[in-house]
Amino acid sequence: MNDAKQMIWHKAYERALKTITSLRNHCDFKYERDSKNAKTVRVLNAVRPSVRTYVPGTAITRDAVSSTKVDIDIDQFKYFNIGLDDVIKAQSVPGAMEATAAEGALALAEEGDKYVASLVKAGVEATNPTIASVARFTPTKANAIEGVESAFEILYSKNNRVSDTYWLEVAPSYFKFIRPNILELLTNNVEMAKKGVVGKYANAMVTIENLLPKGQATTANDTVYNILRTEHAIAFIEQIDKVEAYRPEDAFEDALKGLYTFGAKVVRPDEIVVIKTAI
Repeated sequence: MNDAKQMIWHKAYERALKTITSLRNHCDFKYERDSKNAKTVRVLNAVRPSVRTYVPGTAITRDAVSSTKVDIDIDQFKYFNIGLDDVIKAQSVPGAMEATAAEGALALAEEGDKYVASLVKAGVEATNPTIASVARFTPTKANAIEGVESAFEILYSKNNRVSDTYWLEVAPSYFKFIRPNILELLTNNVEMAKKGVVGKYANAMVTIENLLPKGQATTANDTVYNILRTEHAIAFIEQIDKVEAYRPEDAFEDALKGLYTFGAKVVRPDEIVVIKTAI
C-alpha cells in the first residue's frame, strides 16, 4: 500500500477499471433457494412419456414415471484478505481501504464469470462435445451476422422456443461487425442498458464480454467462443458472499476479508451454442 501514501500532487485514490463481463448474470439462479446447508444441489428433469396408438379392446402399455438428474456441486471457494497499516493509513488519502475493498468484491464476482466461461469451454472441447458450435470463421461485415443466424438455426432445430429469453454474448472483436445489424436499446429501455445490454438482435439481448472462453490457436489467430444461450442453459448458485472487517492481533492495522463460494453447471446443453470466431 506504499503507492497510496499521500503526495502533494496526489488528490484522489483511483480505482481500477472494471472488466466488462456479465456471464454469470445470464444464468438461472432458481436453484439457489435449495442450496442452504448443502454442498450439492440435485436437479431433476422429467422424462417425456411415450405416446402410443390405442387399439380399442386391447390392453394398454404403462410407463413408469422417470427423470434425469444433474448434480450442481458448490465447490468453488474464493477469497481476498487485505490490510492497511495504521501508519500508512495516517499518511494516505482517505478512502484507500474502501476503494481496495470494492475492487476485491469485483474481483470475486469476476471469478464466477470465469467459471461459467470454463464450463462452456469444457463442453465445446470435450471428446464428445455436449455444447454445439458454429464452425470457426473470420468475421467481416459481410458474414458476421450469418454466424448468429446459424446459431439460432441450431437452437430452433432443438425445439427451443422463439418466445424464450436469449443472450448473445460477444467479444469486442466480433461485436464491431454485428453492430450494424442490432437494434439499439438505449433510447427505448434505459434499465436494460444499465445491465450492460448494448442492443437486441432478433429475440436475443446482446452484451459485450471480455471474459469469454478462448480455444487453442489453429492458425496465427486465437479462437473466441462467443455464446448464444437461453437464460436456463446454465444454472448458477451463490452460497456465501460476504465481506468482514477485523483487527489482526499481530499488527497495527485494519483488515478486510471477503469470501465467495459458488457452483455452476450446464444443465440444458441443448439451449446453448458457441459461435467460434477468429481474432
